[in-house]
Amino acid sequence: MVVDEGGRRLKELWRSGAATAGMWLRLTDWTIADMVAPLGFDFIICDAEHVAFDVETLQGICMALRGSPTVPLVRVPSGDPARIKVMLDLGMAGVVVPQIRSVEQARDAVAACKYPPRGCRGFGPRRPGRYGAADREYLRVADELTVVLLMVETGEAVSAIADILSVPDLDGVLLGPADLAVSMGCQGDPSQPPVRDALQRVAERARAARVPFGDGRALADPRDLLAIGGQILLVGDDERFIREGAEAQLARYRDGLAPGR
Repeated sequence: MVVDEGGRRLKELWRSGAATAGMWLRLTDWTIADMVAPLGFDFIICDAEHVAFDVETLQGICMALRGSPTVPLVRVPSGDPARIKVMLDLGMAGVVVPQIRSVEQARDAVAACKYPPRGCRGFGPRRPGRYGAADREYLRVADELTVVLLMVETGEAVSAIADILSVPDLDGVLLGPADLAVSMGCQGDPSQPPVRDALQRVAERARAARVPFGDGRALADPRDLLAIGGQILLVGDDERFIREGAEAQLARYRDGLAPGR
């Protein structure tokens, strides 16, 4: 098949109940993606909500990951259909839409990722359609391949969580504890009891609805999330990997080669 099946593979893993391991990509150099492509991550998420990614760099990331086991996803700044269309047409297998506040916004975000009649995505799949060589082939399967994840990170989303989880074609949700804590007036502290209770409620609802879920934070230890049925695991990000690797190497140098400093 000419069309890239990465999105389908990822969704089949979730449907089977499997947990998947991914990472955030925040450094605006697509050679990072080229470097991690063979390592075996199930997916990466480019953080285009908080990072100054340009479209060319995001396309380069998709090219670097093509043929690897790692599925490229992107967190967009909003559910704007025009922005989502660009991300999918340059080759992203799916999107993560932040700041969902209502079931209407959830439906609109999903619709932006699907072609009519299921949605409103405009047709022009440059890279997924292999620059015109496989447009019709891609159109036949695109709705099934495209991954749609929503961020649950507002008090409004928690209140509407049952309706949000019932939106057709939603592939999963990511919890956003820090934003949720800000939204709930808890000074950005996810450890406060109202935030913990809200996160637990969302996880329970998602598990009952059989909607895959995970935590938007990069967790050093995923065991607690796995214990409650989380399947979408983020094990770190490129910034943290570089920082921690540099810190560890510097510590070895100071302890071993330059004692007493």
